[in-house]
Amino acid sequence: MNYLDFNILIIIFLSVFIGGIIKGTVGIGLSLFSVPIITFFLPPTTSMILLCVPVLITNIIQMKIYQGISSFRFLPMFIALIIGILIGCNLVLKVKLSIISQIIAISVIFAAIVNLIGTNLKFVQSNLERILTIFLGFFSGIIGGISNMYSPYILAYLISSDLEKKSLIRTIATLYFLGSILIFPIWIYNGLGNINDLVWSCLLLIPAIFGQKIGERVQDKISNETFKKIILYTLLIIGISLFIKNL
Repeated sequence: MNYLDFNILIIIFLSVFIGGIIKGTVGIGLSLFSVPIITFFLPPTTSMILLCVPVLITNIIQMKIYQGISSFRFLPMFIALIIGILIGCNLVLKVKLSIISQIIAISVIFAAIVNLIGTNLKFVQSNLERILTIFLGFFSGIIGGISNMYSPYILAYLISSDLEKKSLIRTIATLYFLGSILIFPIWIYNGLGNINDLVWSCLLLIPAIFGQKIGERVQDKISNETFKKIILYTLLIIGISLFIKNL
């Protein structure tokens, strides 16, 4: 489908702009919101390549590297994630695009339901946490290498853990950054993206950053819990619609 179709361009830019607002407000949501919408009009792999620059830059900002590394608590999970991604990226060319779209849809639905219901995993002991998060990271990596949707499953764990808010946001940003610097170059090398996609991705950084700045201001104007529920219900509808579309 031609990017230059004006209506599609408007939808892509609006979805990234709104995704940026969500990310600026609650710390996550740029790709979770934007990718499923864009996937209604473009191949899922193209949809995600278009988000590569906005995802990288917005998460580098949220990582706040200048503050240093606050904890190595989830290092085993991140290592397992990297291994899983490398395996998944070698499988992506063997998977049908409709299956990838379904994986994206299921991942978005999962993230929405888990966060709406609410989970509490603070009871998990530190020695068990390492084992659990290694398996979680590896599984998420394989799913991520195929669909780039490695975050919903790990997010479900991180959000329900005992992490302090600022530490949580930095950990999530690190998760997105690590996944992005692995998946996108491998996908492009395998022919799933081209220079045209990267040019558009650079342009999409504008609505993403602009939306993120607005989102940071929205934090002070609306209840974070109310806004989060609105987004989660929206994600649920988008995920179900995308799944039905690709049956």
